Amino acid sequence: MALTWISNDFDRNTKAYITIEKQRRLFISAGARRVIGLPTDGPFYLSVAYDAAEKRIVVAKPELVKQPDVKPFKFDKRGNVSAWPFLRKIGIDFDKLPQRYYLIGDGEASKQPYLAYPKGTYAFQLDD
Repeated sequence: MALTWISNDFDRNTKAYITIEKQRRLFISAGARRVIGLPTDGPFYLSVAYDAAEKRIVVAKPELVKQPDVKPFKFDKRGNVSAWPFLRKIGIDFDKLPQRYYLIGDGEASKQPYLAYPKGTYAFQLDD
């Protein structure tokens, strides 16, 4: 009898997205972490912005996009953080959660010719 051994080393989720979960957490997918260059096995920080007119979440590493008086969000090793400060500021109706936002393009928002976001940012569009 011949056995075929199967390795558990595949990409579990290659799509880059951010979810605002029903439990009022922000979640960064493994695909988004890979594109942004975030650690896969530990906590990390991100500065988070919202473009209400376009329904986009824009994120950046705080060391690359310095915003005075803006405290970055500290995500845990699973990619979660409380979304309460975010939700209070932008006023999303809790009954409309969860919401998923997918990465626009394939990398930095500033490299997409139709996006006017600062260098070092990544834009995620609401999936209606």
